[in-house]
Parts: sequence; structure tokens; C-alpha cells
Amino acid sequence: MISFNNRTRISKVVKFILIIGIFIMGNGCIGEKEEPEWYLQAGDALPQFEVTTIEGEKVCSADSYKAKLIIVFFNTTCHDCQRELPVIQKQYEDNLSLPESERSQYICISREEGSADVEQYWSENHLTLPVSAQNDRNIYSKFASIGIPRIFYAKDGVITKSN
Repeated sequence: MISFNNRTRISKVVKFILIIGIFIMGNGCIGEKEEPEWYLQAGDALPQFEVTTIEGEKVCSADSYKAKLIIVFFNTTCHDCQRELPVIQKQYEDNLSLPESERSQYICISREEGSADVEQYWSENHLTLPVSAQNDRNIYSKFASIGIPRIFYAKDGVITKSN
């Protein structure tokens, strides 16, 4: 029979293991893979890409020559993304009140998430940001290896800032 002290000790060990497990599993959005982290930084060339928004509009890297381009990578199941998207939505709305010549162009690009889920999330959360659903990491992998949300600011074919 296990004594009271041993049960207490076992209980503490089990709790400790659970806490460590939760920390390890929750340390990144959507189960990040263990790989070296890299992402584009200020001064890096903007990778060539083209996406189509759920409204059917094309957005590409060449658009950074017309206006500042703000590229947001996300997944709607990522809690950090869920907190950040409303902030970006507010910035987007403020941007629309600027004279057209001073506006930035925004594009949100999902990472490994299809259009049905993205459209549903956009609708439920009243988001109006331009968004492109991507089922894979093909576009994302040109910008970073891991971590979302990721935000890149580009002008004239060059990354000017990244978060």
C-alpha cells in the first residue's frame, strides 16, 4: 500500500510532468516543427510571390513598388494570431482614411489553412482585411521557417521591417 507521503510525492511529480508537457506543446502556434528559425529582416529582398484573395484580386511582390506592402502570415487556430488580427484590422481601417497616395496595401496570407476555414473566421470576426487562403507553406516558406503571426513591411522590393 502507498503511504500518504508517497501519494503526495507522486501527485506532485505528475503535476510537474503535466505542466512541463503543456509548456512544451504550447510554446508555439499550431505545433511548430523543431527546426532552425529564420525569417526575412529589414534590408532583405522581398521574395517573388503572387496570391489571389478570397475576393479574386491578385496581390504580388511587384505591388511593393506602387505602395508600402504589409504582408501578414497567420492561421486562425493560433491564439497569438487571434489576438493580433483585430489590431491589424484597426490599422487597416485607419489606413483607408488616408489619402490614396499615402495608403499601404495589406494582404493577409494563411499558413496551411484552406479558404472555407479562413472565410468563416473572417466572417465571424467581422474582418475586412484582404486575405488569401493557402493550404500549404509554399508562400510562407519564402519569408520564414517557423512562427506566426509574422508581419513583413516592404517597399520597392525590399523588406523594411519584420515582426
